[in-house]
Order: sequence, then C-alpha cells, then structure tokens
Amino acid sequence: MMGGNWGKVLKVNLSERTVEEEVIPEEHYRDFLGGSGLAAKWFFDHRGWEGEPLSPDNPLMIMNGPLSGTNYPGASRLEVCARSPLTGIWGEASMGGHFSPQLKRTGYDGIIVLGASEKPVYLYVTDEGVEIRDASHLWGKDTYETEDLLKREVGDQRAQVICIGPAGENLVKFANVMNDRGSTAGRCGMGAVMGYKRLKAVVARGSKKFPVADEAGFKAAREKMSEALKFSMIAEGLHAFGSNVHMEYGMAIGDVPVKNWREAYWAEGPEKLGGTTVAETILTRTHSCFACPVACKRIVEIKEGPYRMEEGPGSEYEAAAALGTLQRMDSMEANHKANELCNRYGMDVISCGGVIAYATEAFEAGLLKESDTGGLKLGWNQPDTLLELIRRIAYREGIGDEMAEGVRAMSEKFGGEEFAIHVKGLECPMHDPRALWGMALTYATSIRGACHCADANLYVDLGLLNHNELGVKRSWPYRAKGKAAQTVASQKKGVIANSAVICQYAWNASGGSLADMAEALRSLTGFPYTVEELARVGDRIWYIKRAIGNLCGATREDDRLPRRILEPHPEGVTSSLHLAVFPQFMSMVPMGKIRAERFKETTAGLLKKYLFPNMDKILTSLNKLPMFSMRGKKLERRDPEEIRRRTVAFDEMLEEYYRLRDIDDKGRPSRSRLEELGLKDVADALHG
Repeated sequence: MMGGNWGKVLKVNLSERTVEEEVIPEEHYRDFLGGSGLAAKWFFDHRGWEGEPLSPDNPLMIMNGPLSGTNYPGASRLEVCARSPLTGIWGEASMGGHFSPQLKRTGYDGIIVLGASEKPVYLYVTDEGVEIRDASHLWGKDTYETEDLLKREVGDQRAQVICIGPAGENLVKFANVMNDRGSTAGRCGMGAVMGYKRLKAVVARGSKKFPVADEAGFKAAREKMSEALKFSMIAEGLHAFGSNVHMEYGMAIGDVPVKNWREAYWAEGPEKLGGTTVAETILTRTHSCFACPVACKRIVEIKEGPYRMEEGPGSEYEAAAALGTLQRMDSMEANHKANELCNRYGMDVISCGGVIAYATEAFEAGLLKESDTGGLKLGWNQPDTLLELIRRIAYREGIGDEMAEGVRAMSEKFGGEEFAIHVKGLECPMHDPRALWGMALTYATSIRGACHCADANLYVDLGLLNHNELGVKRSWPYRAKGKAAQTVASQKKGVIANSAVICQYAWNASGGSLADMAEALRSLTGFPYTVEELARVGDRIWYIKRAIGNLCGATREDDRLPRRILEPHPEGVTSSLHLAVFPQFMSMVPMGKIRAERFKETTAGLLKKYLFPNMDKILTSLNKLPMFSMRGKKLERRDPEEIRRRTVAFDEMLEEYYRLRDIDDKGRPSRSRLEELGLKDVADALHG
C-alpha cells in the first residue's frame, strides 16, 4: 500500500458548482512525488497550457506532497500552481504555515479548481467533503480580517484558511495567497488566478490519519533530521534572526541589491534593517510553521509613531530587501509596515518592491511624470510614498493600475527596459548574481522566471551545501567553471523539495542530503527510492515543467538576464567587493573562534562584531588596487580585461548548461532526453 498520500484529489468546478474526487494513478506519485511535480503532470495531461491565465480554463492546483502534514521537520508546506497571469508561463508558489496538515487530514492530496464563479465563494473542506459557500460578505476584506471571520463563521479556531486580499480581487498580476497572516504563496500571481475565479478562500479542517508504509523507518528518518538541525549553524541563525540573518552577510559580499540594483554595498542596510537589529529592537517572539523546530518567523510590534503596528508577522529577508534596501530606505519601522500592508492586501513583496523601484528610477529618468503618478514625487528613501504606492497598486488606483501589471509590462509602455529587473516577466529576488554567479543561471533557467527557490544554488555558492552525493563539485562563487553542472544538481534538489513537499530552509539547514530524503520517502511511501532514483525523479519533474513552459510560448530567448545585473554596479562600491570580503573576513575571525562562538553568536552576529567595524579599512585598501577601483559612479579603468573580470561570464555558463541539459536551439528539451525519462507523451506534444 502506498503511504504518505491518499491517492486522490478534489476537483471543484466553480462554473458548474460541482465537486468530484479524482483518483491519481499510483505510478504518478512514484514518478512525480506530489506537490508541484504532481501538479505539473496533471496540468500537462489535461493540456492546461491551452487556457489563458485569467480564464475559466486555467486550472488552479492546491497540492500537498507525501511529506506534507507529517511530523518530519519542515514538512509544513503546500504548493499552489497554475499558468501565471504575470509571466504567461508555468507558475508555482510554495507556502508554509498550518494549512497543509489540515488539508491532508481531510483525506485528499490536493484541490484542483476549474471554471470561475459568478459571485464570490469560498470552499469549506472537512472529513465529510467540500461545500461551496457564499463569500460576498468577505469580498473587499483584507487577508487578516478574512481569516478571522472565517474561523468564527465555521466555529472552529483550529480550522486553517488560505485566502486572497484586495490585490487578488483586483487581479493585481503579482497578488499572492495568504495563510496564518505571515505565510504566503507569494510568486507568479496565484492570488490573481483565485480572484478571477471569484474564489476568496479555502477553509480546511480534518482529522483523518493518512497511511505510512514503514512507521519505524519513518520515525528513524525523522529523528535523524531533527538531530541534524540541533547542530546546524544555519538553523541556529534562522531561529535567532529569521531569514533576515542574510542581510548582514549578504551586504558584506555584495549580494543584497540596493537602489534598484545600482549599488553593491550600503552600510545603513544591515545597520537599520538587518536581522540582528530587528532582534534587538522590535522583535517580541518567534513563530514556527507546523512541525518545524527551526521557528524562523519573526513576530514584531511597533508601539508608537507613524508606522505603528500591533504584534504580528515581521519582514523576512526578501521583504527587508525588496521594501528596504532596493528602495534605499533606511526606516526599519516603515519597512515592517510595508510588509504588513503587502500581507494584508495579498501581494508578493518581491514583485511589489521591484515594480516600485523601477517606477522610482523611471520617474528619476523622466520617463514617468507627475501627471502619470497623480502628483506623487517618487524618490529614494521615501517611506510614506512607498506605503501609498503599495495601497494604490492593491486597489489599481491611478499609477497603481499600471504598476499592478508588473515590471515587464510597465517598461514596455514607459521605457527603461535596461533597469526593469525581471526574467520571463517575474521580478528578480533579492540576491545579486554579480556576487554569486550560480544565481545567474538559477534566474535565467528557472521554469517560472527569476526564482531563488527553484534550486539550491544560493546555499552552494555561499558554501553551506554541496552536491558530493551526485558527483558534482562545488564551483567557486564567482567562476564560470563547473557552474552549469552545479546548477543542474541544484535544480534536482529544488524540484524534489517542492514536490516532496518540504521547506528548503529546514532541509538545507540539515545538510540537504538526498540519501536522507530517499530514506524518509522510502519509509513513508513504500516506493524503493535511492539517491540515483530521486535524482532521476528530480530530472523528470524539471523536464516536464520546462516542456510546459515551451508549450506556453517560452523559448531559448527567454533564458536571459537583465543587462544591469550582468554589468558592474554603476554607483558606489563595485561588484568586485566579494573578491575581497571572503579572505578579509576569514583572516579577521579565526575559524576556531567561529566554532567556539557558533551557538552564542550566529554568522550575522559575527559579521556585525568583526567585519563591519573594519569595512572602511577594507574599502580603503581596495581603492589602492586598480582592478578594485571604488571611487563612485564611473570606473576609472575601462579596458576590456577589467570589464571581463567584473562581468558575470553568463553566456559561457549558459551554453554549457544547455549542453548538459540537452536543450535545442529553440529552448526545448530533446526528444531523446524526454523519452529516456519516460516522457514520450511530452516529447510528442513538444516535437510532434
């Protein structure tokens, strides 16, 4: 008997107001796991690419994986998938929180929503089945209000809610889906798909126990994972400072984008917005997703002032950067307020921050006028303007209506494509490929567009993870050699995480072992997974998603990066900073001292104590070296060799990547590679 799954999903047609169960063949679970992998298989089999993103024909897939809802550390997540209204291609978003286990306990592995309702509705899923209920009284409410009202309405505070806010209702192309106030399926506009379907929310409350193939084996695998997390420096840092633990270290190596990717280093970023500063000031407590010992979520309170906030979820790293450093804004309070507004309205903080930074630079360049902005004078470090723009985007008021379409659409209308930072229409996350070259390939070849969660490259480039199990050596962060093989291996792990489904923070913090994952899935499901077979599953899922992208219209030309993030930073410290920081940091802080203090001070704390007080000295010494000139807006030397050294060797890495992946000149996987993975039907659809 298959474990970890129920073998069926709910299929709800909102146009016809019908509900039915669909049995999923067991081999689909074996070959695609669950989560986004199983969603991609269903989408392909039902020719989902033929429906426009905002149409009744676009299926919305809310999917668990075999690990979802178990007590395996980090197994709290849920995948929400559909054709993206922002990019027009395959879209997926991963969500933590507490909804996933409640859905699992109702006896279903997911919900597939078809059609569109004439009036607002919500789904109420329990052990007894599903009801389509009226949600007219909830339309217009923000996500916090909606969650509270629905729990009262169903009379159960333990029920879990995923919902959209005004942004989803107004079809903002990067609207998200929220749970538990601070957990979000953030990317690709899944909230807009729900909004088009007039689906305000899904409420789940279940009590069924799903099967486990080998209880003793799964318990042993779970305990092994838990033990690894106890001694993980990554887990310790995430617990102490949240994902924003990266702000200090990331700024030091030039990984945090500043001023719409124009600067590599800004001291006020970590000083005013970093995880350590938050922990010392407005943090009240930590919070965890279901069954997670890491507890990386921040709960904050701002007691007074113009940005007052009641106790609630604070900014994670992406929000701290996208709504902070990217705007060159140094108000911690305004940053957390901006994050709260995005959560309440139901908007992706990355895309929202990206489109605001683009608009600010477009205004600065004269491409946007006050007549376009409704009298707003856009500029850097303007917190009140930032908050007002967030509101206008959510309600599509004035310039907000244009911004709600995303960076790509705005730049096509107003110009400034050279500083519209996106890939395939998806705004870039807050990691700079000029510091970590692996992220260049990650962004360019990610199925859904610019994405930092599609693979494990970020962790590998930072030296926190390796792919030794797959026979792949870690490539130096800013060298092209080996990057393609590293990226392919990283993508295998990324799709496995999003299909199993598990939090990548937790899995990577434990070491990201495929052997451990195979052991857990083998004992849970009963399928005889090995490291080699899991790697093959990862490839199979990646290739079917790549093919779906092709069928939606994506080609090789879409695997490109914005020019700005392939060139040296035009202002301030250049992209060569990371070449100096790694050795400087290691010489200032002996490794023995790091080990001795690892449980007292995390990486972020060590950086704050040892590195940043010496940053001026480092920059002064670098100014004396011609190849590290850091004197402002123009590079002092413009010879080809210097530019080559400062520029990400993107084309070289991409060509090697295509060779390893067997991608043709149209950007399609070869027929032979697809058939080798058992995807002959995909090959036939793609190649005829």
